[in-house]
Amino acid sequence: MWNAKQKVAATLALSCAIAGGASAAAAAFTDVKSADNQAIVSSLQDKGIINGVTATQFKPNGSLTQAQAIQILAKAFELKKDGAQVIPAANQPWYAGAVEAAKANKLSLPSTFKPAAEVNREDFALWLYEAINTTGQYPATKMFVVFKDQDQIDKDASNAIQTLVNMNVIPRSSVGGTFDPKSPITRMDAAVWVNSAVQLIERAHANQNDDTTTPPASGSEGSQMGYDPVLNVTSTADGKQKVTLTVQLPNPGYGLKIDHVDLKSDKRAIISYSLTQPEPGMMYPQVISEGKAETVIPAGYTPELASK
Repeated sequence: MWNAKQKVAATLALSCAIAGGASAAAAAFTDVKSADNQAIVSSLQDKGIINGVTATQFKPNGSLTQAQAIQILAKAFELKKDGAQVIPAANQPWYAGAVEAAKANKLSLPSTFKPAAEVNREDFALWLYEAINTTGQYPATKMFVVFKDQDQIDKDASNAIQTLVNMNVIPRSSVGGTFDPKSPITRMDAAVWVNSAVQLIERAHANQNDDTTTPPASGSEGSQMGYDPVLNVTSTADGKQKVTLTVQLPNPGYGLKIDHVDLKSDKRAIISYSLTQPEPGMMYPQVISEGKAETVIPAGYTPELASK
C-alpha cells in the first residue's frame, strides 16, 4: 500500500544519472538560466538527491542514455520486483537492477536494450507514463492536444504523451509546437517532467493514509464525494475552455454543482464541487445516476479537482 510520506520522499529521488551523487548543500548552477528550471534543480539538490556534472555545471542540454533514464525512473518511482528492491550483483553493471525492476513492472523497454544509446523524447515519455502508473491512477483531462509533428510520434507513445500533457507533467506550453519525438531527451527536460510527476503524486496523496479508495457519497456528511469524477475539456468559440465535470451519483435524488474555481500561478485551475442533497421525504431508486456540471476557465490552464 502507498505510504504518503515515504512515497513522496521516494518519488523525489532522481538518480545520479541526471546529476551524479548526492550533495550536502545546494548551489546554483551557472548554466541553468531559467529561474523556473533553477528552482527545480535547486529543490532536488536541496534534498541531497542530485548534483551537477561539476560543482557549477548541470549541463541541462546534455542527453541521457537508456541506462541512465531507466535508473532515474526506477529510483524516482521505486520500481521493484516481487515487492523487493532489485540490487544488482557485484559482477553486474550498475544499471542492471533498474532494468530488471523496469521489466518486472512492464515498462516498454526495447527488445535490444542499449545502455549507452541516447534515449529519445517519445521513449522517455512512454517509460515515464508507465512508471507513474505503477504508483496509482491519477485524474487527467481528456483534451486532445496536437503538435506540429504529431504524425512523427509513434502510436504506442502517442497516448502516453497525450495523457502526460493533460496531467500537466509535460508542460502545456509545448502544445502547438514541435514535440521532436525522435530527438534525445535533455537532462533538463527529464528533470522537469519527473519533477512535475512527483508534484502530481504528492498532491494526489497529500493528507491520505494507506487506503486510497474513494469513499462513496454520504448524505449524512453533506455528500462531498461522488464516484469516479471525470473532467472533460473543450474549446469555446471565444478561445476559452469549457470544463465539464461528470460524477456518478448514488441515486437520481443527488445533484452536482461546481462551487469555486481557483486559478493558480502555475496555470492550474482547481475546481471545487459538491453534491446536493436529495429532497427530504422523497423516495428514489437506489441506482447509480450521472451528474454533470460545467464551468469556463481561461485558455492555457489545466483543470484539476480540489482534494476532498
